[in-house]
Amino acid sequence: MSRTADVVIIGGGVTGASLAFHLAVRGVKGVVVLERKFLAAGGTGRSVGVIRQLYPSPETCRMVLSSLRVFQNFREVVGGDSGYVGCGALIGVSPAMLPSLERSLKIQREVGIRAELLPPHELARLEPRIDPSGLGAVLYEPESGYGDPTAVTLGYAAAARDRGVAIEQGVAVTEIRVDGGRVTGVVTQNGESIDSRVVVNAAGLWAGAVAALAGVALPIVVGRHPVFIIKRGAAFGPPHPVYLDLAGGTYVRPETGDLTLTGSLVEDETRHPMDPELLGSEAGFEEAAEALELTGRAIPALADAHYQQGYAGAFDITPDWMPILDESPVRGFYIAAGMSGHGFKLAPAVGEMMAELITGGRTTINRAPFAFDRFAAARRRGESFVGSFLGSS
Repeated sequence: MSRTADVVIIGGGVTGASLAFHLAVRGVKGVVVLERKFLAAGGTGRSVGVIRQLYPSPETCRMVLSSLRVFQNFREVVGGDSGYVGCGALIGVSPAMLPSLERSLKIQREVGIRAELLPPHELARLEPRIDPSGLGAVLYEPESGYGDPTAVTLGYAAAARDRGVAIEQGVAVTEIRVDGGRVTGVVTQNGESIDSRVVVNAAGLWAGAVAALAGVALPIVVGRHPVFIIKRGAAFGPPHPVYLDLAGGTYVRPETGDLTLTGSLVEDETRHPMDPELLGSEAGFEEAAEALELTGRAIPALADAHYQQGYAGAFDITPDWMPILDESPVRGFYIAAGMSGHGFKLAPAVGEMMAELITGGRTTINRAPFAFDRFAAARRRGESFVGSFLGSS
C-alpha cells in the first residue's frame, strides 16, 4: 500500500508540531506527521519548560523573543493554552562571567529583549531568598518564565489538523527511501510507503537513528539530564521566579502545588550519554542529594524542601550546543534536531524558519549558525550548556 504526501515530518514533539502548523499556514497541502508513540512522548514531555531569553547571538535572541510573543498570545496566534507564566527570570553569574554577560546583554537589548543588569546587593528587592554571595551580577528578565511544552505541542497539532495536516500516532518510520541523492519517501512499520520529495527529521532524541535511515550521520549525543521535584514548605511563602544560577550550577522553576523543579547546570551531559528509551526513568537518590545541595546553597530556604521524585530527562546535543536547522546532503531531507536543551523555548521560531526554508529556500533569520555543515569547518562555540547562555569566553 502506498500514498503520496507533499511533506512528511518524522516526530510529534513540539518541533514537529510547530513545523506542521507553519507549513499549513503557508498553504502547503498534504503534510503528514508521523509519531512513533504519541504527541509529546519524547523529550518534549520531559522538558521543564523554562523560557529564558539570554543567548549569545543575534539569531537566537531574535528567535527566543519571537517565540516568547507566541507563548504570550498563544490562544490568539495558534489556539489552545501555552501554560505561559511570566514569573520573570533571574540569571546569576560569577564575577569572571560578567564580561560575557555584558556582551550578551548588549545583543539582547539590540533586538528588543527587556533585561536589566543588577549588582548582587540589589537582588533582594526582587527575590530576597536567593543567596547573593559568589555572584558578580544578576540579569533580570521580567517577561521570562515558563510554559507547558505538552500543551503547546497539542495546541500546534490541533491547529495544524484544522488546516488539513494529517497527524498519525503510533506509526514508526522504518525506512527512508533515497534515489540519486534525493529523498523519495518513507516506509512505516506497517509496511506502508509514503512517497514524498520532502522529509523532515524532527525526531528529537531519536534524530540520529532516523538520519541514519537516510545514510546521514548527525553529530548528536543524547545526554542525560536528571530533573528533581521538591515540595516547598509552608514557611517558604509565595513562589519564587525562575532562577538560573550559572555561578553555583543549579536552576529552579516554580510549579503549582508548592512544587519546584530543579537540576544541575554543572554536569556536562555529553559525558553522560543515555539510551533515549530510558527517558523518564527514575533518578537515583544520591544524584538527587548532590543536585539539591546546590539548590539549597542558591536558595537556602529550599534546603528544607521535601524531595518528591526525580526522573531522567535528556538533551540531543550538538558540538556547539545549537540546533541543526537545514537541508541535509540528501536533497529534500531536512534536519530540525540537536536542540541541545533549547527545543521548547525556540519551537515557534524554529517551526517558522523551517517552513520558510522548505517552501522558499530562504529564511527571515540568518540560518548560518544552524547550518548542517558548520561542524566541518570546526567552528565550535560553547563547550557546555552554560556556553549557550554566554558564548565562549
